[in-house]
Amino acid sequence: MPLLYRHILGQLLRAFFGVLSVLTVVMIVGGAFQEISDNGLGVFQTLQILPYIIPSLLPFSIPVAVLLTVCIVYGRMSANQEVTAAKASGIPVLTLLWPALFLGGILSAGSLMLTDQAIPWSVGNIRRVVALAMEDIVLDMLRTHNELALPRGGMSISVRGVAGRTLQRPIVKLTSAGGQPVTAQAHEAHLGFDPTQGRIILTLHDCHLDVPGRGSFWLSEVTRALPLPGDLNRTKPRHMSIQTLKVKLAEESRKRATIEEHRAISAGFRLATGDFAGWFTSESDDKTFHESLAARARLRTEMHSRIAFSSSCFFFVLVGAPLAITQARRQVLTNFLTCFLPIILIYYPVVMLCMTQSKTGIVDPAWAMWMGNLILLVAGLSLFHRCCRH
Repeated sequence: MPLLYRHILGQLLRAFFGVLSVLTVVMIVGGAFQEISDNGLGVFQTLQILPYIIPSLLPFSIPVAVLLTVCIVYGRMSANQEVTAAKASGIPVLTLLWPALFLGGILSAGSLMLTDQAIPWSVGNIRRVVALAMEDIVLDMLRTHNELALPRGGMSISVRGVAGRTLQRPIVKLTSAGGQPVTAQAHEAHLGFDPTQGRIILTLHDCHLDVPGRGSFWLSEVTRALPLPGDLNRTKPRHMSIQTLKVKLAEESRKRATIEEHRAISAGFRLATGDFAGWFTSESDDKTFHESLAARARLRTEMHSRIAFSSSCFFFVLVGAPLAITQARRQVLTNFLTCFLPIILIYYPVVMLCMTQSKTGIVDPAWAMWMGNLILLVAGLSLFHRCCRH
């Protein structure tokens, strides 16, 4: 039996790595094209981010690759009467399926580790490369057009010339913290970049500020931090590790507890003073409370969906292997489409629907994100029973 296990597992591994390589190359082209279109990267920057795109794509390509692998291996074994020969020798079909189930479990754990550790690492490096590319883009725009507009930072910069990272005779129009327009004229300015935070650090030297309604001021140095163009300074939940998600969830829980405590104290004061007209909670508290609930729902959805989606490798094997045996066809594409089309039409729509409902807080992601895997489990057990019986 160990020899048979090693034989089947060897076939599975050879087919899996071949299929995974092809799928990953195809997905890399799409991922690189998206980064180029979103951030306007050049060829050199694109080649730099390619090693970091691969880990972020593997959790999506591994489930499809393992499904195609079991369809290839077990479809061929059944078509060549190897399964029938094993049953005639007294070896149950379930015994032949143990290597596939073992591979599915290992890949589920590996996919979870990739999603939890590799994706945050790769996203951070992609941001660093894109931020450095943005540095060149910003400086080239200032050299070419002598001006740059940053709508997200509420600033526009006009310069007479650029020498390295030094701006000569810059005129900066910005919006202050109070919402007032401010015009700054400086002898020179230094443009720095913080790729880890996705920010531009603008330092003005010998600066003359003109604030409407407040007069003019002279300052020896003024520093302003601005976000780079794009979403480089925005961290999404899917770019965080599970440990970071737990920390963020604890912060949101403390924030919600503070708001509820403030509500209770305000209600007590209003009750004691007879201020029944202002009994309802202030609008700012309501907004903050609902934002905290929405953020908590998104974080919990990401954490549970990450585990459930990584486990789909095992459930894909649970469906694909017995179906390939019962079909007993050598046509790999036919076996794969017979199994994958119902997954596309049922599994992924159910998962996306549950994810949407979980992010809005309508359902609990602790059970909702497992609905797709539950459907695969029921279908897989039914196919297992049919495969072992007939």
